[in-house]
Amino acid sequence: MKIFLLLLNAFAVLAAKSDDLITNLPGLSQLPSYKMYSGYLDATSQRHFHYWFVESQSDPANDPVVLWLNGGPGCSSLDGLLSENGPLHVNDDGATLYNNPYSWNKIANVLYLESPAGVGYSYDETGNVKTDDDQVSLENYQALQDFFKKFPEFLKNPFFITGESYGGIYVPTLSVRIVQGTSNINFQGLAVGNGLSSSQLNDDSLVLFAYYHGLFGSTLQSELITYCCNGTSLARETCQFSKSEIGDCQDAVEEVMQYVYNSGLNTYALYLDCYGGDDNAIAQRYRHDMNMLFRNLSPERRAKIFNRKLLSRQPHVGLRLTPPCINATAVTSWLNREDVRTALHIEKSLKKWAVCSEVVSATYGRIYNDMTPQYNQLLKDNNLSILIYNGDTDMACNFLGDEWFVDDLGLKSTRSHVPWYVDGQVAGFVKVFDKLTYTTIRGAGHMVPQWAPKYAFVMFEKFIHKKPFNN
Repeated sequence: MKIFLLLLNAFAVLAAKSDDLITNLPGLSQLPSYKMYSGYLDATSQRHFHYWFVESQSDPANDPVVLWLNGGPGCSSLDGLLSENGPLHVNDDGATLYNNPYSWNKIANVLYLESPAGVGYSYDETGNVKTDDDQVSLENYQALQDFFKKFPEFLKNPFFITGESYGGIYVPTLSVRIVQGTSNINFQGLAVGNGLSSSQLNDDSLVLFAYYHGLFGSTLQSELITYCCNGTSLARETCQFSKSEIGDCQDAVEEVMQYVYNSGLNTYALYLDCYGGDDNAIAQRYRHDMNMLFRNLSPERRAKIFNRKLLSRQPHVGLRLTPPCINATAVTSWLNREDVRTALHIEKSLKKWAVCSEVVSATYGRIYNDMTPQYNQLLKDNNLSILIYNGDTDMACNFLGDEWFVDDLGLKSTRSHVPWYVDGQVAGFVKVFDKLTYTTIRGAGHMVPQWAPKYAFVMFEKFIHKKPFNN
């Protein structure tokens, strides 16, 4: 009887996996040689997370399994798959796909998880998608366990967690769950790109980022020094921006934010132009990411920063209409095609896919403003590799704030700020510590794999294979 039950369970697992196998994909004339799966993982008995799993193009039986999480909170990881580091990207026509030559699945099995419930094609049976940081980490952990139940052959493979933006919260909180849990996951490391590691450091560093990138001049600089920096100098050690209670300082900081967010610059990549596209689709991502910032300020101050128009001769400028410079129109169109939904085994009753969920974002409970305790916990595990990386032109989660965060961990440096190279060109500048590596990616913005795909791929390869950055 015991053998019969084991065989029955094995058959059920194979059947469930087989049901999720992608056998055709609109926009491709022929499926690639590697296998892809799309279906649902149980985060709870009533919450079901949509996943898309792509096997490695190299050696799927032995290559690492890598989880990818986009941020928001409330934004879909399918945006990462179809626009950033996945093997297939959507053409501008919203109908056809093309191969990404720098896909991370060239050397790894990659799992893209739409989390939490209410994001993309993930759902709660009751319609209640209210959640918070701790609940998301728990449900991601449970969904991950369900993944390995469905794909037990990958349980022995090295496992890594990666993500970006609000993934700065998702990734380390999930990592702590795994380290402290009882699962048999072969957890080897985590990587966070342009992550929100500390709200205060991200906010305070942005003022210095803006000044030293020429976004405002000497008059405003003098006001900041006078009112926010005790009349000394514009530096981290002497200034207090986000938590200052001095009205003149708050006014000066607000003016800086107008230049950063409301003057028409690409918030995600300072030196790139803004794209057009569907106003609602592209505005969603912007509203979600802006909601991460300056949470130390009063609601009144935040509203002024993100709604006031900088110059009267720019009547179109303001959060509600400012283009976020990210065009998700093609991905949105493709994912909402009926034949695509069928190919991905999407529940027929679900609403249209959107890059971000307004409901999830509006009801989301932010518990953590600083990830230091989580990293301190993870750094106790000698088996883990930790990578923090930043595209150096991003203003949503800027490189300086994350560099300050890493420095504040008090780790022993084994290699200080030095360049590393790809094809003879500087790809970024790296700091190496005993158990953690921090690097910038030269010229990239918020979505590093999208805007610096080759550099991002080489960085990813070094990370999962634990290779030094000086080679």
